[in-house]
Amino acid sequence: MPDSTIALFIDYENVHYGLVNQYRFKPTASKIAELILNEVGKDGNILIKKAYADWEKPEFKGVQGALKKSGIEPAYTLSKKTSKGGQLETWKDSADAVLLLDALQTLFERNDIDEFAIVTGDRAALDLVHRLRSRGKRVRLCALESALAQELTDAVDEEVISIEKLLGIEPLGTTVVQTAVIAAPTLVTQKGDPEWSKIIKELAEVEKKYRFVGCSLLKSRYGFTQQIFTVGQSLGVLEVYQVQNPNDSEHPTSAVRLNRNHDLVIKALGIAIVAPEISGVKTVNE
Repeated sequence: MPDSTIALFIDYENVHYGLVNQYRFKPTASKIAELILNEVGKDGNILIKKAYADWEKPEFKGVQGALKKSGIEPAYTLSKKTSKGGQLETWKDSADAVLLLDALQTLFERNDIDEFAIVTGDRAALDLVHRLRSRGKRVRLCALESALAQELTDAVDEEVISIEKLLGIEPLGTTVVQTAVIAAPTLVTQKGDPEWSKIIKELAEVEKKYRFVGCSLLKSRYGFTQQIFTVGQSLGVLEVYQVQNPNDSEHPTSAVRLNRNHDLVIKALGIAIVAPEISGVKTVNE
């Protein structure tokens, strides 16, 4: 859509901390801005360009200036610490909330905007995506693959720009989370191709633990990537389906299961195949 008019909203804190925490990579604001603007701008003219963060944090020193030089408006959001019971407690950063409000305001006030580009992988943006699409707007996400909520990928029909690919970084298979992290096996080869035998065995073990297996859970704790889901579905090894979301009844969540009739699954798990009964005799192929 080369003639689109675009509004670009960047949760800069989401991008910055994702790169620092997951890749030990300190992003350069000017480089990130250049890459995102060039990629998003392929679709048309970017009329609104805003980035959100608590710019008073020491790690963001100089970022506002770099963004302004790139034509991006830095929008200030508040995050602060308060004490509770003698303990320091950090309030949640408000960048995602302010971004959501600005994007909705743009939706209702700017009829000339055809497309919204949202730079975040946070599931908190899911409601915004649904609202924008319900109004007939095209929505594209730009996010870290390793920290992208599966529900967001599904909501935008997989129209996702990978920040890792923009930066030339090999996407991680695991996500750094604050809860206990399970040591995940390497599920891809050095060339980046899925190791289906390992993937199948890992998912089979996870399926034993849960009533259903959420895609986000597999990404955050078990080393699964979006590539595994996409290729697995195309091969017929994996089945991605929707289940009721216990935290949000209006928006179902994505789950995945093995297709246990697929040859690769049968081989990896050593499933015995029972042949059709002939003359009252059953034969078993090991």
